[in-house]
Amino acid sequence: MWRSGVPWKTERGFVRYALKHLRPFFPGTTSQSAFNRRVRRLWGTFILLQQAISAQWLPASDCEVMDCVPVPVTHGARSFHPGWLADIARIGKGGNDRYFYGLHLLLVVSASGLPTGWTLAAGNVQDRWLAELLLSTRAGQAQLTGPLAQTGAPQVEAPTDWLGPTQSCGTNSHRLVIADPGFDGQSWLAHWANDYAAQVVTLPSEADHPWLSALRQVVETAFANLCDSFGLKYPGAHTWGLITRIAAKLAAYAVGIDINRSLGRPDFAFATLIV
Repeated sequence: MWRSGVPWKTERGFVRYALKHLRPFFPGTTSQSAFNRRVRRLWGTFILLQQAISAQWLPASDCEVMDCVPVPVTHGARSFHPGWLADIARIGKGGNDRYFYGLHLLLVVSASGLPTGWTLAAGNVQDRWLAELLLSTRAGQAQLTGPLAQTGAPQVEAPTDWLGPTQSCGTNSHRLVIADPGFDGQSWLAHWANDYAAQVVTLPSEADHPWLSALRQVVETAFANLCDSFGLKYPGAHTWGLITRIAAKLAAYAVGIDINRSLGRPDFAFATLIV
């Protein structure tokens, strides 16, 4: 849900605003419960919208940047007794509080910040397994094998906790993918290159590579805008509607960039786009 420059902060707030102020324009406005049911069915539409907009603006020579961000679903972690999304949310490390209760979002963006793919996992799933799901899906077969030993057995045991949608992962455009050291590991990088035709590069020191610092800033800016303007953290979902809400936020983020570019405005000027 868009939160910048509008008088609502939640989906419920938007419905209340529409029922009070927009009935002359939308006389068939539904109730809150009917709205919720209909929106939950649109998660695939939101993914297609986000992908179509990104494809429209994506230069052929652009690289991609991959990173993970915590998506806490409620405040507190170690002392919290899970109730929301108990089947998929877990305690993980990351964020300002070091620990959070929720999920991990893996996001891939272009060098200019357009979202090109994403997926989710329980908060305790390590970053490389999210990348494994996304890259294998892009190669045509979603799987969690990881790098294999010479005997053919997996080197690392796959996680047993929940990993999220594959429809949102995007396609393999054979662009270079830049990632932070959390995705490093010679066996992992070789596995992704050989098995999924995904060229992932991790560089340990941004100080030695100023151009990498600029690229890393792009994905950090994307995360900041998703949190500040679209409410990525604490999305308020109690059930599987979480996937719909994440898909809607990323679609709205892409739509905002599309509108700003069409108007000749800065890409991330979301706060003044709707006033």
